[in-house]
Amino acid sequence: MHHDIIVVGGGVAGLSSALFIARQGSDVLVLSQDLGGQLNLIPRLENYPGIILTSGELLARTLEQQVLTFGGKIRYERVERVDAVDDGFRIVSNEREYTCKALILALGKVPRELGVEGERRFLGRGLTYATKSEAPFYQGRVVATTGVGNYLVESALLLSRFARKVYVIYRTSKMAGDKEMIEALERKDNIEYVPNSEVIALDGGERLSSITVKDASGTKRLEVDGLFVEMGYKVYIDFVKHLVRVNQRGEIEVNEYCETSYKGIFAAGDATSVPYKQVIVAAGEGAKAAISAYNYLQRLAGKPGIKADWRKSIGAQVYNF
Repeated sequence: MHHDIIVVGGGVAGLSSALFIARQGSDVLVLSQDLGGQLNLIPRLENYPGIILTSGELLARTLEQQVLTFGGKIRYERVERVDAVDDGFRIVSNEREYTCKALILALGKVPRELGVEGERRFLGRGLTYATKSEAPFYQGRVVATTGVGNYLVESALLLSRFARKVYVIYRTSKMAGDKEMIEALERKDNIEYVPNSEVIALDGGERLSSITVKDASGTKRLEVDGLFVEMGYKVYIDFVKHLVRVNQRGEIEVNEYCETSYKGIFAAGDATSVPYKQVIVAAGEGAKAAISAYNYLQRLAGKPGIKADWRKSIGAQVYNF
C-alpha cells in the first residue's frame, strides 16, 4: 500500500504531524502500536495552551478525531523495518508492507519502570513517571522520588517546591548528577535522603499510600501520597537506526527543520535531540516536521512549498502562507 507520507508514532508529535499533512490534502498514514503513547501516562494535563484542564488520553482522542476528519488514516500496527527504495521508503509492519515518498519518525520515549508488583495498578493513582507534569498536584503532600542521575536530582528539586516532604531514594551511597543542582538540593529543608536503597513494594487501596524500601540492614515502610519514578527512558529505533544518525543518548539527530541525516526522513518528539520533553514542544515539533515533509514532496514535484498552515483564496486562485 502506497502513501505520500507515513508517520510512525501515535503520540502528540505523530498525531500533530498527521493533522497538518492531512489539512494540505496529502495522503498520510499513521502507524502506531497504540493511541497517545506517553499521553496515556498523564491523568491531568493543565499546561497545554488553550485548554484549562484535560487528560493526556482525552487530548490523544481529540487529535485522533482531527486527523480522521481531514482524511488522514491511522492503523495500529508495530513497525519492524524501514528500508530505502528507489522512490522513497518501504515500511514493514507486523501485518503488511507499505511504501511512501517521505517518512516522519515520531517515536516518543518509553519510561523505564521500577519492575515491582503493583506498578501498573497504581499508575495514575499516586505513581507517575512525569514529575514536571504531576508535581504541582502534590502541594503540601508527602512524596517520594526514585531514579538515576540528573533525572532524580531534577525530580527532587521540583518536588521540593510543592511537597511538604520529599524522600529521595537511590541505590548508591552518593547521589550522581550535576554538582550545582545537587548543592541546591542540599539547601532544601524538606528533603530526606534514602541512600543505598531501592523500592521493592507498593501498597494502597484505590490510591498508593505507602512504599517499602530495602537496604543492607533490611526493609522499612514509608507512608507517601505519591511516588515519582525517574529512571530515564528507552527509545525504540532499532528498525531505522541503520538509516538515521543518533546521538550518545540514543536520540535521533535533527536540524531546525526536523530533517534527519537521511534525505526524506524527518523526526519529531521526545525521541529526537530537541531539548525540553514537553507535550506542547512535541506538538510544535510535529507540526514543523509535517510542513517540512510536505514541502519536501512539493519540491520533488517541482512545486513551491508552504510556510504555514493556512490559505487565502483570491478568486479561483488559492494561496498558501
